[in-house]
Amino acid sequence: MPRAAALVPLFTPYLGTQAADLEPALQMLLQGRFSGERRLLDGRSHPYELRWNGAAAPAEPSSCELQFPRLPAVHYSFMLPTQRLLAWLVEVSTTPEPQDLPDSFWRWLILGEEPAF
Repeated sequence: MPRAAALVPLFTPYLGTQAADLEPALQMLLQGRFSGERRLLDGRSHPYELRWNGAAAPAEPSSCELQFPRLPAVHYSFMLPTQRLLAWLVEVSTTPEPQDLPDSFWRWLILGEEPAF
């Protein structure tokens, strides 16, 4: 498995992100999973786990599975370019706890809205 630092030059042209911001997100990408918590307007929250596998190359697809432990009937399976997944992980890696994927991810997943990267 490649190391995160070795992938920085490969992904930087696609994301236009500084290496300091990119490396923590690449470490998350290489782990193949992210556990987060989606807060709702009424104060409740839903913990979730996003898992993926695929190539460590920007344009190659990653196969993803999103599950909610408290809601076992709710799950999503999708494929997307690894660079798109990494762009969301960059946003996650710069936010405080509890971590959540950015709103652009949820709008893409639920509404089909294409994110502007």
